[in-house]
Amino acid sequence: MKRLAVFAGDQLVGHLQESQQYELLFSYAPNWLINPKVIALSANLPLTEQIFTGDDVIAFFENLLPEGDVLSFISQAAQISQGNIFGLLERFGGDTAGAFSILPEDMKPTGEPHYLPVTPETIKAWFERSRGIPLDISGEQARMSLSGAQDKMTVFIDDQGSFSIPLGAAPSSHIIKPSIQHRQDIPHTAINEALVMVLAERIGMKVAKVRYAPELTAAIIARYDRTIDADGHLQRLHQNDLCQILGIPSGKKYEAEGGPSLKTCFDAVLARSSQPALDKKRLIEWVIFNVMVGNMDGHAKNLSLMTQGKRTQLAPFYDLVCTAVYPHLSQKLAFKIGGENRPKWIMARHWQRFAEDVAVKPKFVDKLMAEMIARIESALPNVAAELKGMVSSTAESQMLEKVENQIVSSVCLVKSRLES
Repeated sequence: MKRLAVFAGDQLVGHLQESQQYELLFSYAPNWLINPKVIALSANLPLTEQIFTGDDVIAFFENLLPEGDVLSFISQAAQISQGNIFGLLERFGGDTAGAFSILPEDMKPTGEPHYLPVTPETIKAWFERSRGIPLDISGEQARMSLSGAQDKMTVFIDDQGSFSIPLGAAPSSHIIKPSIQHRQDIPHTAINEALVMVLAERIGMKVAKVRYAPELTAAIIARYDRTIDADGHLQRLHQNDLCQILGIPSGKKYEAEGGPSLKTCFDAVLARSSQPALDKKRLIEWVIFNVMVGNMDGHAKNLSLMTQGKRTQLAPFYDLVCTAVYPHLSQKLAFKIGGENRPKWIMARHWQRFAEDVAVKPKFVDKLMAEMIARIESALPNVAAELKGMVSSTAESQMLEKVENQIVSSVCLVKSRLES
């Protein structure tokens, strides 16, 4: 029976096995179970001696892999079937989201992590020819795997701003996301995401830190699931996205295809959070913000919980993009708000139903909306102006104007409904 080793840093957590019938099984290592500071992979895979199998194992490990066109590309490039979770993690599981790395059984994390210095030009070339996956490195391989359907690359950026590719089980510190290249109808997504994410931070939302890198025509995201320890070493932090928490595959992340509703997501977060009142407020703000910036793609995998020690809390928000400026993308929100997912049709009664669903007073939601409107109206012009000063192409400037105008329009609509 084939096995992969799951590590947290240099400590063996357990083994992922593939049976002769291609069934996935997971079991914890005995030494991991007796460690007083251990953490479970997820709530659905608790710390016991049993061998886990079935949907819970698939949900945790499958949600570490890319989706859509990116998954299709790496599957063809590595000659591993898209449905072969075990095989894909065997090749690409070294640097994933969260605390754990997955390695072939004969490979162990090195005491000193290995990195390959690279230039921005090399990074751009990898995105152009292999979707940001460094497949042509000789010797020790880059083994990065990030969920989602966009091209992205994990890198380590040092204090001088130099880039390196993590090899083997080495952790990354940042994610590079260029604009989507394989779809001409979704241009300049990087500057779009940079504007929306920076705006979210400026109005006081807890989000992953993002900056726009003109030399790469890409957004660079600092990984919130990484931290520097007392010895100056980069360490991974534990997180689960809501698909992992709910035990569902990434193919069910949208409510419209049988995935969780907003109420289900709220219930899942609040049942596990060490600060439920604060996390409920943050979740409500996330829902309101998505409407105001035209982010139709805020699905279950765009919410995560982080666990450090005995504390669990809602992770910083990520993947905030104004998708409404792209007419070929869905113009419906990923989640229904009070039974309605068409932004122009969301009325006061829908927000009232939403408030009832998440067990808060409608006036509290109204208050958060009014506060967010004021903060966006104050911050948006400055954020847009700063980014316009960084871009060199007319097309990128025009995209910034489109996003800014879309946000202004959405905010005005919400404001008018709130006042009426």
